[in-house]
Amino acid sequence: MPLTAAEPAQATTTARVRVLLACAAVLVAGALSRGWALHGSWFYTDDHRLVRDALGARSPRQLLDPFDSQLMPLGRALAWLVSTAEPDRWAAAAATTLTLHVLAGVACAAMLLVLVGARWRVVVLLALHQTSVIALPATMWWAAALNQLPLQAVLMGAVATWVLHLRTGRGRWLAATAALVVLGLLAYVKAVLVPLVLAALLLGWFTEGGPWRRVRSAVAGHWRAAALLGTVGVAFSAYYLTQVPQVFVESQTGEAVGDDLAWSMLGSTLPVGLLGGPWRWEASNPPTSYADPPGWAVALTWVVLVSCVAGLSLLRRRTGRAWVLLAGYALVAYVLVLTSRAQVVGGVVGLEYRYLTDVLPVALLALVLATTRVEGAVGSSEPRSPRPALLERLPAPPRPAARVAGALAVTAVLLGGVLSSAAYVRTWHQDNPGEAYLQTARETLAGRGSLDLADQVVPPQVVPGYQFPANTTLRLLPLQVPGLRFPEVTDDLVVLDEAGRAHRAEIDVAVDAAPGPDEGCGWRIGPSPVTIDLDGTAFDSTWWVHLGFAASSDDTVEVTVQDTTTRAAVRRGPGELFWRVEAEIGQVTLGGLRSGTTLCVDVVEVGEAVAGDPL
Repeated sequence: MPLTAAEPAQATTTARVRVLLACAAVLVAGALSRGWALHGSWFYTDDHRLVRDALGARSPRQLLDPFDSQLMPLGRALAWLVSTAEPDRWAAAAATTLTLHVLAGVACAAMLLVLVGARWRVVVLLALHQTSVIALPATMWWAAALNQLPLQAVLMGAVATWVLHLRTGRGRWLAATAALVVLGLLAYVKAVLVPLVLAALLLGWFTEGGPWRRVRSAVAGHWRAAALLGTVGVAFSAYYLTQVPQVFVESQTGEAVGDDLAWSMLGSTLPVGLLGGPWRWEASNPPTSYADPPGWAVALTWVVLVSCVAGLSLLRRRTGRAWVLLAGYALVAYVLVLTSRAQVVGGVVGLEYRYLTDVLPVALLALVLATTRVEGAVGSSEPRSPRPALLERLPAPPRPAARVAGALAVTAVLLGGVLSSAAYVRTWHQDNPGEAYLQTARETLAGRGSLDLADQVVPPQVVPGYQFPANTTLRLLPLQVPGLRFPEVTDDLVVLDEAGRAHRAEIDVAVDAAPGPDEGCGWRIGPSPVTIDLDGTAFDSTWWVHLGFAASSDDTVEVTVQDTTTRAAVRRGPGELFWRVEAEIGQVTLGGLRSGTTLCVDVVEVGEAVAGDPL
């Protein structure tokens, strides 16, 4: 029985619906996997600073305050939203990250559907995006996610709307593209690269002829788009360069750093990540991990990638420009890291996928452009005709065997991505020193009312030392436990040990005073000042001075160190005082009591506050 005209259309519609449903299933699976990863994760270093800044914000204008050298009003707005969640803010932070991940996935699907159409290839490419480990480090670390995930979403979404504009000429798609670029700039300064990708698409695939002819054609046909996106880019760049303080670092040896970074970032980390790696991690600084692929795996990866590029060039025309786009974008990413972070850390930073997150969408875009005849693109890749003589002489593999081989290769990449991702997440779940320290502190301090804590530097594995003063208990603990005090003077000082457990303070003595001259009293203090010499001089630093005494009545004593005098209340009977001093200390002067009050001081010691008896 012959088919009616409506039946092929119905079959096509059914196929499209199936592809769209499969894409939705991939996105749901990706969201569930990210939800699992984030459920067992927690805040890390810069995350605490973002929350603390949000809690202290008093005006919407503070959204424009740079974070280090990053202008990220979108991230600060999301941080403010998270800061309003009580008592545990991680659930809210994870929810923002998961939402951004889903938006990036939807943008990826939109880009692929616009470029490829509703074909099953889209499902495979979307699965590659969702399982790739390249974007995972910037997802697990919330502060990075606030920058990187919006950039991913904007880059892929802008490609989709830009291609629709180039096909149809409709202004609404241009307006949507400009809006996405603006949104990206509100999240991450690296979004200035998005218009460059869009320009490359226009010049490489939607114009034809020599270089100058392409430029003239692009300007003549799309001057409104160039003016709009150029204005956005120039305005943002002018504001950024004039209003955002830049963090300059002292350069290391350029050639050595450049070579190490080039190999670690572009020669190893990126290629293995594109094929499902790195399969092995080095986690000496948990919870983050560096890519640590085996040498043989790196070599095999390059063989596969070069073979794919060469094979496609034999089978299709105009594939090289897609790889130039990918290589150019990766090179820009390399230069940005080389001139910033690598000058502090060195070439090893190239093993961190966080700096390659936005290369993943460009890699997918390049793969599509090299293998697809894009609708409306006069410079699209297309099959070679006639086939090269080399291919004509080679026996063609049976079609079923070729399909099975292709399916196995894709499955290996997807499975590799899943396994590599699970191994990376495992460290965040099982070995996060910052989470363990601060959660322990919260458990031992919560419910005890107001406590006087020493302002300490936390262990470097909790927050690195170079982030001082963000690595102090004064900055971190109030985010976890309300009602804590960090006074300069107290009679009951609490400190945390290396694990975050609370203890009564003791002094690790640097210098102290000899026993006083008054037998049975030590140093007898009254209204007149008495200067007590220590057995040495503590160098200029931050110290805790500890007094042990017995008071004849309630009163207030004056304590003078160098030219600074502090008044502290004392109660009748035995007691002690701790006060924090930033100075060089060689003697302590006490006095200022009322007539008739005596303070017998038998302990005068200076040093660091350390853990004593458990709280």
